[in-house]
Amino acid sequence: MLRLWEMTHTVEVEDVMALVKQERRHMQELKDNTSRRRRAVQPQAMDWNTYHNMNDIEGYIGWVNHTGGGFVEVLDAAASVEGRRVLVVKVTDPNSPQPKKKIWIEGGIHAREWISPAVATYILHLLVTNESWRELLKVTEWYIVPVANPDGYQYTFTSERARLWRKNRRDNLSSDGRCKGVDLNRNWNLKWGVGASSNPCSETYKGPMPFSEPETRGLQAMMKSIGDIDLFITLHSFGQTILYPWGWTRNAPANAKQLKRLAKKFADAVRDASRGETEYEIGGSGPLYGLASGATDDWAYGELGVPFSYTIELPDQGRYGFLLPETRISSTVTETAAGIQCMIGALTNTGLCAQRRVRQPDTFWFRG
Repeated sequence: MLRLWEMTHTVEVEDVMALVKQERRHMQELKDNTSRRRRAVQPQAMDWNTYHNMNDIEGYIGWVNHTGGGFVEVLDAAASVEGRRVLVVKVTDPNSPQPKKKIWIEGGIHAREWISPAVATYILHLLVTNESWRELLKVTEWYIVPVANPDGYQYTFTSERARLWRKNRRDNLSSDGRCKGVDLNRNWNLKWGVGASSNPCSETYKGPMPFSEPETRGLQAMMKSIGDIDLFITLHSFGQTILYPWGWTRNAPANAKQLKRLAKKFADAVRDASRGETEYEIGGSGPLYGLASGATDDWAYGELGVPFSYTIELPDQGRYGFLLPETRISSTVTETAAGIQCMIGALTNTGLCAQRRVRQPDTFWFRG
């Protein structure tokens, strides 16, 4: 049809359903695997070589909470449309009382973007198990939302047909019962409605009103309650882009230069970690992706005044799209973590990515 009308176009994925079937076959092969049976008993055996459903993720969060040694607190932001918990995991060093930079990481607001919760849970994993990341907890306070859309995310595991579901699972009371869901990333109350749909059957349905959904209401209330947030990141796929406000207009925000500078820290660190294999583009959401309002990054920046607010569109650039193979999980989470760690280093002036270096006196080490 596109050729018939002589419309310029690019085919990114030749056969989406073939990729879905391939993915599900692979997951079925793993279903009875010994490591999966062990994870059911030992949530700490969570890995980043396979995609995990809500049961796995909630089990892992429970284990982290139980073994966190006072560093971890699991907070309930909301109950979803179908009654699932929307969890926020707070991680910080309680023994370091000085003022800290507050970081909010949001994963899984779009159900089909499975690599997003994988990255969010991996960041949590590093914060509680890795020594260099635990050092950051002396000067930072983290709020991690592993899955902001638990109903939609769990639904994508139920069938091939459901795999590419994007929205939550609200019943929109359509006559045929088929037009379910609200796009939670069009439901936040900043310039609500621009570039979003009023059609309940649309993938970008904005909802009947701003914050109509329990997931977005609960998350915004918690974000307001914790005080000033210094860095906000929402993880999406796909595209390999670092987007900053605004989404509702092509005009640049007031601190665009600073936003670009910090985004470049992320992009450079990812390039180094991937040995030049993974490149990210940096720019405003509106100019790069077209106008869309009601997104979390715009709301965090415009309503809460978060000075550094980003959407990170994770790999790839279209070969697999939302169906990033499990073989790509490990490299994606480690590269993204390197980028985020560099951003934090720049914000806190610590580590290799510090904005400026303070010369330290020479130190001599002696072996005993």
